[in-house]
Amino acid sequence: MIAPTNSYWLLPFFLYAETHYRFRYFLSFLKKDEPEVIADLPHRVEPGHSLPVLILAKDAHTYPCVLRQITLELRQHNNVVQRFDLLKQPIVLNQKLFSHIFQIDRSELTGWLDVDVSFTLEAHGETSTYHNDNHKTSSRRPLSVFLSPHPLPRFPCLHVGDPHTHSSYTEDQVEFGSPINASRDLSRAMGLSFFCVTDHSYDLDDKLDSFLDNDPSLPKWVSFQNEVDSLNSNTEDFAIVRGEEVTCENDAGKNVHFLVFGQKEFIRGSGDGAEQWLRKKSEHTIVEVLRAKSTGATAFAAHAQEPVPFLQRLLLGRGVWSFRDLQNEGLAGLQIVNGKLDVGFEQSYHMWARLLLSGIRACAIAGNDAHGNFNRYRQIGIPFLSIREQHHQLFGKWRTGIFIEGALSEKSVLLALAQGRTIMTDGPVVQMSAMSSDGQIIGIGGTIRADSIRLSIDILSSEEFGEIDAVRVIVGKVGTTTEQTAFRFEGNQSFSLQKDFLLDRISATYVRVEVTTSDSGNCDGEQHFCFTNPIWIDANV
Repeated sequence: MIAPTNSYWLLPFFLYAETHYRFRYFLSFLKKDEPEVIADLPHRVEPGHSLPVLILAKDAHTYPCVLRQITLELRQHNNVVQRFDLLKQPIVLNQKLFSHIFQIDRSELTGWLDVDVSFTLEAHGETSTYHNDNHKTSSRRPLSVFLSPHPLPRFPCLHVGDPHTHSSYTEDQVEFGSPINASRDLSRAMGLSFFCVTDHSYDLDDKLDSFLDNDPSLPKWVSFQNEVDSLNSNTEDFAIVRGEEVTCENDAGKNVHFLVFGQKEFIRGSGDGAEQWLRKKSEHTIVEVLRAKSTGATAFAAHAQEPVPFLQRLLLGRGVWSFRDLQNEGLAGLQIVNGKLDVGFEQSYHMWARLLLSGIRACAIAGNDAHGNFNRYRQIGIPFLSIREQHHQLFGKWRTGIFIEGALSEKSVLLALAQGRTIMTDGPVVQMSAMSSDGQIIGIGGTIRADSIRLSIDILSSEEFGEIDAVRVIVGKVGTTTEQTAFRFEGNQSFSLQKDFLLDRISATYVRVEVTTSDSGNCDGEQHFCFTNPIWIDANV
């Protein structure tokens, strides 16, 4: 076995769980002489779409076996409503990463559905049957999906997607991601229009057959670029944005992560990759990464204020983005939502408001840092002893919406992100525009020059996400320390709302909107949210 020359056990493991590796002299309760086999599917599906069920098998080149049977049961209200035998003949598994999507006819089914995928493996002359994965200690519970009777709320020029995802180009001792083409197919079933692939810089410089060794010819990076080009050229009405999550040093010398979208030249960053024991110095600073990004690329601070566990701070040198870091010229903005509204969101949100009030036009985005994990993420809990399961940071759960006039493409997504024409949502959506007295109209991310404006907002929700419950129109004045609520109204009890407001002789520099839905009567009994980026106001006319 490979010697323990790294500290991967310190990392937060958000990908599919790799269970074959163990440190020398350490036992692994999770290891077995079978490939990891996992069933996955979206957490929600749009009306009119079949249900895509993804089967992944990892490391079958080392642990070959035969997939003898796959049976799928759809259950609703504890009753089996449909049953499918998915294999017409056995499949020999002998490749490094096998993936296949079965498109399941959901007929007229809507609402919550439990999906139980059982499969039989034959290895070493013995057969074993598993449900939903073959990990030791996992729950193997059925996967839950919401078959929505309503499409995602959207406006004609609004596209929603996930800007922080990982793929099979991320692979190491404890985790691996999903193939990009599989992510595309499951994303479309969820109602997404784009996603950004942002694999770690310390994974993209590895050899194709070894995640512990680097290759200066960058075969993984080259393959990644070619695959994105190929998929985009063969996919209509959907955009895959190439990117890189780059590790670099902040102003305090700590390791932080960049999301560099549209990046075509590889940027090294291995400070917290744990590929060499106690080596934690990154190759570049924030300023140097901003200088190195490709023409047309745009850069955001990843999970800007997400708390870093003590051992990661101590042994990997990880830190957070400071206010000073976020003021660097050339930085488009910051990710303030990373899969859920937690303390990391609260701290990032307040940092974002502070930036806006200081006059920095920072665009905020929402993503999930998903590494596959469309329905449930399975991760190494206690290293090599147990699997831990969660239901947050799922692919596409929190979405960034972008407003695009014209065709959807990788280039148009990049431009909208760079210009701040975005909203953040896990349900309802908002369209906002400002009109001056002379008829000039500006949307989210733009600047209007007027001493008074008429603000128009349109809000959409659905029965899936709940009735519109509260709306805040927030204004900020550069040079002050606190944003103000210009208008607030509650208890609308509808799924659509249109409002106009007159801001006369305004002293505000920007305006933005926040929306909350009711947690009563929707699909999951939880509130859902939307945050817009600002419209900027120049009153010097």
